[in-house]
Amino acid sequence: MPDDLPVPQEYQLYDPEQQEIRVVVIQPPKRRYWLHILLFLATLLSTLCVGARLQYEFDHNLNLFPFSEQGYFMPWTWTLADWHRLFLGVPFSLCLLGILTAHEMGHYMLCVRRKVYATWPYFIPFPSLIGTMGAFIRIRSPIRNRRDLFDIGIAGPIAGFIVAVPVLIFALLACKPLTPETSDSAAFGMPLIFKLAHYVLGALGSHAAIAQLDPSQLFLHPTAIAAWVGMFATALNLIPGGQLDGGHIVFAIHPRLHRTASTLAILALLPLAWYFWPGWLLWAVVLRVTGRHPPVPNLPPLDGKRRWLAVFGLIMFALTFAYNPIHGFSIVDIIHQFTQPSK
Repeated sequence: MPDDLPVPQEYQLYDPEQQEIRVVVIQPPKRRYWLHILLFLATLLSTLCVGARLQYEFDHNLNLFPFSEQGYFMPWTWTLADWHRLFLGVPFSLCLLGILTAHEMGHYMLCVRRKVYATWPYFIPFPSLIGTMGAFIRIRSPIRNRRDLFDIGIAGPIAGFIVAVPVLIFALLACKPLTPETSDSAAFGMPLIFKLAHYVLGALGSHAAIAQLDPSQLFLHPTAIAAWVGMFATALNLIPGGQLDGGHIVFAIHPRLHRTASTLAILALLPLAWYFWPGWLLWAVVLRVTGRHPPVPNLPPLDGKRRWLAVFGLIMFALTFAYNPIHGFSIVDIIHQFTQPSK
């Protein structure tokens, strides 16, 4: 399978003003391999540093993410003070980057198959609680029809989900029960797939902590945190609006429904931001800014198999979505903290 498209490609574009199909020729730009490799290596280092500290805290029964108390850049300064500590972060980093890479390569491989020019994944190193802000690819040429749009849009979530599920199962088996010393680490809102894994492993007779306890009562292994992030990223991308993967899927199914779906998604995210997590406000803004989807030729329409695949996408969204990803961190909670009289 060729990595580049060395010759100009011809595309058909629908002009909504003239209500006609016009043909354009796209010359694929030159790839900047060095930038993709540099960003990936920086993200690898950043996630190794965070993973090393998380593994140390897990092994010594310390609260996860005490960064605000010990300094925001503590994972990086602590790990890099002795480079041997980087090895502690390998499981977390490999699991997290494996899920993110699978997601983006799902998009990329479908773009190559459908002769749509797309960049390699851009990984985003960032001093966040997980060491990254994720990854993305850029599509640099038109998409020929709704079938291609649908296939490219859903391929990423499916690929990431396929990798994340086995990571989740094995990671949950490594988790431990919470103790009074680690109770502050139970800060994650659990999506349905964590609870489903709990019931399945329990039904299979597993003696692991995940089979005996609700996921909210577990001290998460770093790889389980990586699986949680991967599942949450899948849900974010499947939000049905804007130019997220979910928005592409909705547009491919019914273009006229896309604007309504985007508006409804924004209206749903606003109360979630107020009562559960302020980050939903950012995603509402993203949907508003990217609300208008580029036109894509209607023909050929989606077939029955793709519509069933869309149902599977909806199931993935339901299984991975966590309306309260971080407990005690809603806009209401923040206002209460600032308005509560000091003692």
